Amino acid sequence: MVITNEAKYALEEILNEYGKEGIRFSTADDNSSVALSLDAPEATDRIEVINGIQVAMDEQALVMLENVTLDVEETEEGLQLILVGL
Repeated sequence: MVITNEAKYALEEILNEYGKEGIRFSTADDNSSVALSLDAPEATDRIEVINGIQVAMDEQALVMLENVTLDVEETEEGLQLILVGL
């Protein structure tokens, strides 16, 4: 996974606002989709620091996100985090 500088800055603001240390990616029960949350890492998660952001991923999310970039996109509601290449 790659985190762009723009996504890094957006995440830093979010993490500071909510007093969190990092983000977590997890998969749905059927492993068909991945979710981003501010939840604490679970014992079986792999934790990496990517572009200065602590990222925890469950085993399935780790595989799904291997060649994905976390970026931001401007929408009518403002900036939105997006996964490119998923």
